[in-house]
Amino acid sequence: MPTTGSGLLLLVVLLLPGLTFVALRERRSSERRPTAFRESGAVVFWSVTTEFVTLALFAVVRSLLPELTPDVGRLVREGGAYVREHYVSLGWWGAGLLAFSCGLAAAAAMRAAAGRHPSGMSAWWMLFDGWYPGENPMVGCLLEDGSYLEGRQASFNVSADDSPDRDLVLVQPLKYRPPGGTEARPLPWSAACVSARRIVTVFVSYPLAERAVGAGEEGAAGAAGAGSGPAAG
Repeated sequence: MPTTGSGLLLLVVLLLPGLTFVALRERRSSERRPTAFRESGAVVFWSVTTEFVTLALFAVVRSLLPELTPDVGRLVREGGAYVREHYVSLGWWGAGLLAFSCGLAAAAAMRAAAGRHPSGMSAWWMLFDGWYPGENPMVGCLLEDGSYLEGRQASFNVSADDSPDRDLVLVQPLKYRPPGGTEARPLPWSAACVSARRIVTVFVSYPLAERAVGAGEEGAAGAAGAGSGPAAG
C-alpha cells in the first residue's frame, strides 16, 4: 500500500478505469458475486488494458501532431522541470487520457452486461429487466396467505441469488385482493413493498409487448379489411 499522498493518488488514478468497469457492470447486470481475488483481478486487468489502449492511441496522435501534444521525451529527461513549465497542459492531457480510459472501461462493462447468459441471472432480473430493458411492467404477486397484490414495478433487488431476503417495490396503480376474496380492489396508497419470502407466484405484464401485440392486431385487421373490398379494375 502507498504511504504518501502522491502514491495513493497515483494508485487511484491507475486503478480508476478498472473500478469503473466493475461498478458499472454491477449496476447494469445481475450476476453471481465473484470472490475478492477475482474482483481485484478484474479491476487490475481492465485498468491495464484500457490504459494500454489509451497510451497506444496517444502515441499515434503524438506521431501525427507533435506540436499539440506533450513531449514525452522531455518529460522523461527533465522530470520536474518540464512538469513545472507545462503543468497546465499536462494536467489537461492527463485528465483527458484518464477520462478516455474510464470511457473505454464503461463501454466494455456495458457490452459485458449485455452479453451475460441468462443462467447467471436471477429470475427477478430476467422478469423485470432482462427481456424488456427499461420497462416498468405491471406485476401481480400471489402471496402465501392467498392474498393478491398488483402494481407497477418501481424497483427490485438485483442480486443474482434468488434469496427470500429481498424486497420488491410496487407503485400506483395498486390493487389488492384479501385472502378468500374474489375481486382485486384499488388501493389509495402510492407504493407498497413486498417481501420475496411471502411471494408464491409473480405475474408480469410488459407494456412494450402489449403495444407490439396491439399494433400487430391492428395491422392484421387493416390487411383483412383491404383484402375484403371489391377488386380494382
